[in-house]
Amino acid sequence: RSNQSNMGKNGARGRKKWNRKRKAEEGAEKQGKERTNAGGYKDGQDYAAAKTSNPKFEAYYSLVGLHDTRYDNGTFVPCATDAEKHAERDLFMTTLRATLPASFRVDRSIDPTIQKKILEELQEYVGKEMEVEIELPRRSEAIGGKKTCIDQGVEVAKEEGDEEQKTDNGDNKSSEAQFVKRTLAPAKPIPFISHNDITLGFQLSVDRRTLRRNVSLEPLHSFLKIQTDCGHITRQETVSMIPPVVLNAKEGMSVLDMCAAPGSKTCQLLEVVGGFTSKTEFEPHGYVVANDADPKRAYMLVNQLKRMNSPSVYVTSCDGQYFPILDDKSIRGTDKEGMFDRVLCDVPCSGDGTIRKNPGIWKNWNQLGSLALHPLQLSIALRGARLTHVGGYMVYSTCSMNPMENESVVAELLRITDGSLVLEDPRERMEGLVARPGWSTWRVLREGKNRTRKAMKDWQKKNNKKMQEKRKEWEAKRAKGEYPEPQERSTDENGEEEKEKFTPSPYETIPYVPPETWDEDALSERTTSLGFVEYKNYDEVEYEWHRRVRRSCFPPTEEEAKRFELHKCLRSLPQDMDTGGFFVTLFKKVKPLSKDATERMAAMASESRGGVDVDVDKKKEAAADEKEQSAKEGEGDGDAVMSDSPAAEEKKSDEKSEPEEPVVKKAPTGKVGQHKHRADLGDADFIPSDPSIWPSIIEQYGLPPTFPKEQFMVRSTGDAKVIYFITKSIKKELIDHGIQNRVTVINSGLKGFERCSIQENTAKYRINQEAVQYVVPYMTKRLISADMDDFYACIKDGFLNLNTFSDSFKKSIEELEPGSFVVALKGYEKDVAKKMYLSMWRRPNCVNCFVAKVEMEGLISKMRALGYVAKVQETEEKDEGAAAS
Repeated sequence: RSNQSNMGKNGARGRKKWNRKRKAEEGAEKQGKERTNAGGYKDGQDYAAAKTSNPKFEAYYSLVGLHDTRYDNGTFVPCATDAEKHAERDLFMTTLRATLPASFRVDRSIDPTIQKKILEELQEYVGKEMEVEIELPRRSEAIGGKKTCIDQGVEVAKEEGDEEQKTDNGDNKSSEAQFVKRTLAPAKPIPFISHNDITLGFQLSVDRRTLRRNVSLEPLHSFLKIQTDCGHITRQETVSMIPPVVLNAKEGMSVLDMCAAPGSKTCQLLEVVGGFTSKTEFEPHGYVVANDADPKRAYMLVNQLKRMNSPSVYVTSCDGQYFPILDDKSIRGTDKEGMFDRVLCDVPCSGDGTIRKNPGIWKNWNQLGSLALHPLQLSIALRGARLTHVGGYMVYSTCSMNPMENESVVAELLRITDGSLVLEDPRERMEGLVARPGWSTWRVLREGKNRTRKAMKDWQKKNNKKMQEKRKEWEAKRAKGEYPEPQERSTDENGEEEKEKFTPSPYETIPYVPPETWDEDALSERTTSLGFVEYKNYDEVEYEWHRRVRRSCFPPTEEEAKRFELHKCLRSLPQDMDTGGFFVTLFKKVKPLSKDATERMAAMASESRGGVDVDVDKKKEAAADEKEQSAKEGEGDGDAVMSDSPAAEEKKSDEKSEPEEPVVKKAPTGKVGQHKHRADLGDADFIPSDPSIWPSIIEQYGLPPTFPKEQFMVRSTGDAKVIYFITKSIKKELIDHGIQNRVTVINSGLKGFERCSIQENTAKYRINQEAVQYVVPYMTKRLISADMDDFYACIKDGFLNLNTFSDSFKKSIEELEPGSFVVALKGYEKDVAKKMYLSMWRRPNCVNCFVAKVEMEGLISKMRALGYVAKVQETEEKDEGAAAS
């Protein structure tokens, strides 16, 4: 009642009283203004393109030596003169300002016959030159403003009599319909993306926007879209394909992708390890654990993986620094240490190598971001090294060109592990890869706080025209004694100013003007003017900057550089292969990590979460450590978030004299301090299905005793609407070892059975199309074989009349009772890899095909690859031939 009285007639507290006169004045003021769009342009005008220049970005990379080498006749050589450095810089900047070409690869795991057919169809679109008209972007000049993105020697296509139309204010409108005629080169093959000497990777000569919007390229775009939805093709940036190839995974291996979203690299790995090692197998042995710290990005990853239709992936969400180590304590510190044969650490980074597709980086780039990410990247990589089997491989990669995120992390990782990891050079087995050697030395710089984007924005706000006029008024009032003098800036205990002033630099121009000479003093003077501070060694770093500029940021000593062999790292710059920038390093784990390394790993992870151990009760952990020390077991562990496997816990529970085991919670997700919506997380573990549901399923589909019921699991949400097929390897090595107690489970497996609501079925569950290939080999009932014509006739939406099929096939359907059944293509009943099966539903006078439209198109594509031509299509082709003759 008191709140209501305080609000009074004015409504909500603090709200202005409604005033007719004031509202009328505000309305008149709005009417007098010209309406503008989000870019600040009047209605009908174009948006300005991002300014593709950043003085700090360009000055920094000029000083640290990014342009000191050039590509010459297949090798990289130092730039000997200033002219060569200028040319290398110009090539670098020109490439960055150009649009990024689209690229894709064909799935290596699909059947060779289907793969060959797709490659043949692909050659019709990208195997030869073609002339097309390409619509130009209306405002896309490199430095902003109107753009003429026409290559030299290419004319704009105009109709006769066309004249430039102008608006009332004189603006040129001809840009609205500008086209250029261009001859597109054939798609460039990517040689290192191959399998069995067949090139599977291709890079187009146009960008994704042109491919999507240009009418002339519509057939190619439609073909790529259909094949992508079917899982036969993956559209992926060229440099993004490099890390999985460097990792060199094999069929049947276990692989961990620590920072997996959005999932293109995960798909590439899954194509290899999720394949069948022999034709007699009914399921793959290898698997990929795809983890991401952000649960929302992990769900995005699930959508990306759906088109792969593979059960060999286990999607989790947790901070990569805390990914659980599930191997038994008895093997920790021995040659059996580790969980995975291969580990991919594609860590979070500043992403300045993606500047061609993310133009916002031009405006937002700063060096402080790289320094802030350095400890996180090192911590994730160190955890990845611990999770790798001895004798296995780990890849560390970023899409950054900054040595603070690349070579400095690699050098510190080699320093901490002290011989447990060694670098290997994968160049010999990657034909066509153009990659620069890694750096053995580099400069360490940081930006002052007065050069941050916020500080610069505040300075511009305080020095705009309006504020300058205000200052003149204040000065006049001070001269008359009407206004007090400004107070002096406060200082701290040491007498230093608490806040640095922002001082504009004469080099801070758009576009940035490079120096005439590449003298080291001239380059250093520019970076200093732009607010950078350079350190020769760690002793020069001010105390307040120790948490940002760390000792590990500095280059190795001469003796360390010889031992580390950092030249084996791969540096890919945009101009080398007309791609984005990327950095990749291949580690081999030759022996288990030392106790000091694992302790450092735990300390770094704890520090990144604010110094608080979020996973283990300290007292119980100390008791467990004391017990381990006395028993001399688990030496070299140091894992702050480890727990024993369920088998080990059960064994220890029988020993009453032993102290309690540490109580371990799930690994954290997301960033520190990030608000979590628990309802959004797929926190539902996979548990065994209720035994009571199986008798009716086994009876209806004729499943034998060898049918692996234990691999069909449900989510722990109470009601088992869907039964998922989980591979034997994932169940045995992950689920049975308690991984679900340690991480947030997002998804795994394929839908095997789904509960149906139609009462005419005797069993409560129907066979789902997702995992039909893992059920069919065991079925002895309700499985019908069909020839090509009948199989093709089944691939349609809606109700299918039985009269559309052949007499023999119709008779086989009529013998079935209403309910779920499966149609298999003759000759492929036991070929699980090809998956020529259809989940169908029998009704009294018709049937339904329970297959998604995308998969229907994929099945038709497979049939064409197997040589089938539909009768309707064959008739149309004959009619076209007769008409032509």
